Amino acid sequence: LRWANHLRPELKKGALTREEEQFIIQMHAKIGNKWARMAALLPGL
Repeated sequence: LRWANHLRPELKKGALTREEEQFIIQMHAKIGNKWARMAALLPGL
């Protein structure tokens, strides 16, 4: 679990890009509060 959440080299750290923010807004409108499902669709999260 530590590897998946903290040590993975491709894990994105830092602020979201505008494109990522727009994607989250669109997905929230489409599927609601299914945050784990949205995170699985974003690369590096």
